[in-house]
Amino acid sequence: MQRVLKVSGITPEQHDEGIVRAAQVLREGGLALIPTETVYGLGVAVAPLAQDLVDAVNERDACRNGQESLPSEEDERPSVNGAPVPPSGSGYRRIFSVKHRELTQTVPWLVGGVDALDRYGYGIDPITRALAEAFWPGALTLIVHARDSVPVYMQAADGTVALRCSASPVVAALIKACGCPLATTSANTHGAPAPVTFGDVEPSVLDGVDVALDAGETPCRDASTIVSCIGGEPVIIRQGAISRAAIARVVTATRNSMAQEK
Repeated sequence: MQRVLKVSGITPEQHDEGIVRAAQVLREGGLALIPTETVYGLGVAVAPLAQDLVDAVNERDACRNGQESLPSEEDERPSVNGAPVPPSGSGYRRIFSVKHRELTQTVPWLVGGVDALDRYGYGIDPITRALAEAFWPGALTLIVHARDSVPVYMQAADGTVALRCSASPVVAALIKACGCPLATTSANTHGAPAPVTFGDVEPSVLDGVDVALDAGETPCRDASTIVSCIGGEPVIIRQGAISRAAIARVVTATRNSMAQEK
């Protein structure tokens, strides 16, 4: 790990400096330990990932056109959903090596607001939008159909992406500074609990990132609730900080409103 930056219990100027330094690492394609309001996460900026995909496709096409020698089998990049993933040293690939996870497992995106539903998803129905408006920023992750702006290798096999607008001011500041979403998953190795304090983060995870933001203890401590919104009927995939009853109230109210408008 290169550096640890405190973002709580310090002056506003020190906080802002930490955000700027961490955002620079992220914009350069690095891997960061990020405190959300729920748990600590491993995150990368999405914009460099999109460029990685362009570079990989250009590299492949150049090889096919005889401009470069074809890579050996050992040098070939693995692919997910038929698309090449970033190289092994990239921040994105290191998420999976640090967590000991397969590349085919998806990484949710932390986004800046409700408008991201239409920027990175499509076919957003009134109930999905109502859930976002009710609980964002907050601990609700919504699975939606992914637009082409989401790199194919970052989509699930069914062409979906998981989006969440975090209530963490640190995350909001990083997204604003980077100018793009953050692909973020919990900062733990496979099977270990997700850390809710900086001190809970496993040493191997800390060793695997380029920058770590220390915000002490997360205020929520529970993982986000995950709801799939792709089948016409919202389905809770994981029960987390937002209760099933709270989800049901918004769904019922939205349906009643839609019925009254007919």
